[in-house]
Formats: sequence, structure tokens, C-alpha cells
Amino acid sequence: MRRRDREFIGGAYSNYKVKAGPPWIRLVVTPKQVEFHARGLARLFSRGPWLISREQVRQVFMKRTHSFFPPRDADVVFVTTDPSVWWTFWSPSRPEPLLLLLDEYGYAVDWTPHNWAGLPIE
Repeated sequence: MRRRDREFIGGAYSNYKVKAGPPWIRLVVTPKQVEFHARGLARLFSRGPWLISREQVRQVFMKRTHSFFPPRDADVVFVTTDPSVWWTFWSPSRPEPLLLLLDEYGYAVDWTPHNWAGLPIE
């Protein structure tokens, strides 16, 4: 698989780590880790890249959002083994290709959509 197939452009948020909107984050997914890299001028102000090993990712799920700024309609949330640290990635692109790649690499993907609070929608 080419490297470009594993890269996604968007924004990210994690408490105590980073808060940047699209297109200032490049997410790179590998079988061993998930990497959040600052892009453009954001590189000057960041301490990244931020790396999360696959062993630290407890669960990944899609969270529906109702944003006033289309076309964002879903976030991808990374729940880590540290309960105080969650990572959220959002992009104008659909989240399914990212979730499929994560699933292919063995990450614990929950395909049930979640609501804005992170609870499964039944």
C-alpha cells in the first residue's frame, strides 16, 4: 500500500495535546501506530508529531456531529488506554475509508455510530 493511501487531512483535538482545525493536521495510519502531524504554519507552533501505538488504542468509533459548518457530519474518536486522553479527528471527507483502514490494520473499530456524547446510537 502506498503511503498516500494511509494519510488523511483534517483537524484534531486531544485534551492537553492539540487543537487544530482542517487542514492543519495530517493523520498517518500504520499497522503499529497512529500519527498526528501538524501541517503548514501549524508546524511552527506545535510540539508534534503525536504518536499513539496500536497497543494504546483501546477503541475507535465514528461519532455523529451536527455542525453548522458543512460538510462535517462525523468525527473519528480514538479511545486510549489512558481514560483521560481521547483523540478526535475530523475531516470534510467521509470517515469510512479511515475506519476501514484501521480495521484492516487490526485496530478495535466499533462500527456502531455514536451520538455527540460518545454513546452508541441504537
